This record gives sequence, structure tokens and C-alpha cells, in this order.
Amino acid sequence: MIKKVYFLSIPLLVLLYINCNAQSMPMYSQYMYNMTNINPAYAGSRGVPSLAFIWREQWAGLPGAPSTKSVTYDAPNDNKNIGFGIQLFDDRYVNILRRTGLNLYYNLKFPISKKGVISMGLKGGFYNDLKLLTGVNTGSFASYDVAYSSNFNKVIPLAGAGVYYNDDQFFLGFSAPDLIIFSKAHSYKSDSSLYQVNEIRYFFTAGYSVNINEEITLKPSILIKAISGAPLGIDFNTNIWLRNIVGLGASYRTAQSFLAMAEIQVSPQLRFGYSYDMPFKVPNSNEIFLRIELGKLFPNSNNYKIY
Repeated sequence: MIKKVYFLSIPLLVLLYINCNAQSMPMYSQYMYNMTNINPAYAGSRGVPSLAFIWREQWAGLPGAPSTKSVTYDAPNDNKNIGFGIQLFDDRYVNILRRTGLNLYYNLKFPISKKGVISMGLKGGFYNDLKLLTGVNTGSFASYDVAYSSNFNKVIPLAGAGVYYNDDQFFLGFSAPDLIIFSKAHSYKSDSSLYQVNEIRYFFTAGYSVNINEEITLKPSILIKAISGAPLGIDFNTNIWLRNIVGLGASYRTAQSFLAMAEIQVSPQLRFGYSYDMPFKVPNSNEIFLRIELGKLFPNSNNYKIY
């Protein structure tokens, strides 16, 4: 009986996770270090070609828990007035559900002050919709739930847009990364009440860099997420950087979790980050971030920007 309840609990957690994160692209805790994921206008804003890798393991310690991986490449053109990028991602849920996708980014950049630049960007891409995998060791629930008793596979094209401003100390952004989804919600084969729903989400981001002294820099930021039918979500983040080499931070995600983060700038071109999420209702999660920059941001200075 206990084993049966355990196996039944896994798909219930997965359905809860998908319902709470109904999306065409994954959401990460360390989004502030690679905002291309939520705002296409961010691509190329660091001024050099950049590779970013994120690996997120949801609900640590739970067998078969969700896993997300992504790789993003973005860069400006030679004149720094155009940014572009590409992202590949893969989501897996308990070896039952899988989603893979590709996003392309393009934006135009307009200097509006000596150091300030505003970017207006577009995103186009697609993802392979939830695929129900049969024949896996998921217990007896598959015989009772039609959603787990058959395969489902569909490609969904989408498009989004965003605006982003940044200078050496401040950034501000607004975006709808899934503004247009070229597919209506669809049902599973034998139960019209089961839907994979895609809601349009809106993101507002802002952050500031304050030099406390020559050794310490404070970097507070905020993310506000709005989606129809759900409460407004807000992330409050604060990172403290020591000599622009080691960063320690914390976040509070309203009504969901606390997060702890640590980053290290290994070299001017290499940054490594880790976050530990402590949700209120589900097991903890781990996330690893790696950024490799293929150039130098400031030829006559250091290699660091606000984010």
C-alpha cells in the first residue's frame, strides 16, 4: 500500500509542477545572469559573444524528479547596434513527460546616453509539446489515468517580444516571451478535460549596482511575473560581490520559496554559479550556472558588468 501511494504521489507532483509552470520555456533561479531566457531584448547586451549553460534539478532526493537543461549563445554585431542569440532547452519530468525546444532572438540597440542603451527585441521558436512516455516503471497509476496511458507528441511554434535598457549601473526590462502561441490548447486522446495550457506571461525586471567601497559591490534586483489566472509573482534578490570575484546572494519568491546563491568569477571570461532553492511545500532544488564569454568587455579596463 505504501509503495502504491509513493508511485501515485510522483505523477501528482509532476502535474502540480507543470500546472504551476505552464510555459514554453523553463524558468530559472539565476535568470539575472542570463536574461535572454525571459527577454529577447537582452541578447548581445554584454557586448561580447557569450555562452551560458544552466542545469536545474528539481526536488532533490526524490527519485525521477524533474530536470531541466539549457544552453544559450548570444552576441552583438561588430557595430554593437544589433543583438542576436539562440537557445536550446530540454525538460524532463519523472521519465514520463519530456519537452524540448529552440528559441531564436534578435534585437535592435539604440544608444540614448553616453553609457545607456535601449534594446527592442523579438523571439521566435518552437517546442515539442509534452510527450507521454509509456512502458516506464511508474507503478499502476497508468492504468487509471488516461494522461499516462498513451503517447502524445506535438510541435508548437511561438513568438515573443521585449524591451531592455541597461548602462553600467542599472537595468530595466519588460517582456512577453510567449506573446504569440500558434496553437490552441488541446486535449489528450480520450479525455477532453485534460489540457496542456499555454498562458501568456509578462515579466518586469530591474536591478542596480551600488559600489559600497573598493572591495564590496551590492546588486539588488527584482523580477515581477504576471500570468492570467494566477497571483502576481515577485522575486526579491540581493547579491553582494567581493572584489567582483566572489558573489553571495539570497532571494525570496513570494509565497513559494527562499533561495541562496553563490557565484565566482574564475577569470574575466568564466563565471560559475550555484543556487539552492528551499520551497515551502516541496523538496529543495539545485541549479548550476556557467557562463563563458568569448571576448573582453572593456579593452582598457576589467571584464565585469552589472549582470
